Amino acid sequence: MVRTVADYLKMLWALMPRGRAWSRDQSSVMNQVLHALAEELARVDSRAAELFSERDTRQAFELLPEHEYDLGLPDECSGEAETITERRRRAHAKLIALGGLHKQYYIDLASALGYTIAIEEFTPFWSGVGLSGDPAGDQWVIFCWKVKVYYLSGQIIWLQSGAGESGDPICYVPAADSLVCVLQKYKPAHTRILWEYVGPALDRSFSRAFDAIPADEEWWLDGAFDRAFATAFDVYFGGAFTRDAFDDAFNHPG
Repeated sequence: MVRTVADYLKMLWALMPRGRAWSRDQSSVMNQVLHALAEELARVDSRAAELFSERDTRQAFELLPEHEYDLGLPDECSGEAETITERRRRAHAKLIALGGLHKQYYIDLASALGYTIAIEEFTPFWSGVGLSGDPAGDQWVIFCWKVKVYYLSGQIIWLQSGAGESGDPICYVPAADSLVCVLQKYKPAHTRILWEYVGPALDRSFSRAFDAIPADEEWWLDGAFDRAFATAFDVYFGGAFTRDAFDDAFNHPG
């Protein structure tokens, strides 16, 4: 618990002798002197409390460069233009990256970097072991595993007061390059990672566009549906959508 100026002023007065020469009036010179001492003691107390946060790589600000130096950061998996939040995540991920051969270790490692992933492992089809309907994989698939990277709304990093610095973007979605680098670095050397990226489904905007059309009107036949769909796409996916692009996707599937 951090002690305030009032707390220290009370303690200092408790140490002073009593008598008419030691006026406790707030306007007295003695009270002003003790108040100045109490302010400095409270400042030191507050800084000492901040040190407990600074020792945690997930909360460090002033000591973040020292943590990075101790952990050998930046390294080959670090980006050039990183925010304070990304640097904290990178330092924490490096700190807990002790190695492991189970799925949860890599899931936790990705989580420390700010990613949500799922891991799928493969097994060959062995006679006497496999059942009807099981995938028929070759023997080499036992050395492969798939990482599904989920881009969710919670992945967006927002600039926070006291946690960012001048030049950081208001919000952004970090690229997966750092995750790929880190998992490739810590994976078992004899294995191969297959990557799959899973983002928001297109059908959400498509459904919203249809929901916006009144069932008893036909104004959408004159192009209003195209505009409604484009608007829904822009709002929920942040990118332009045109009828030509929609037609092209149907004409050239896959």
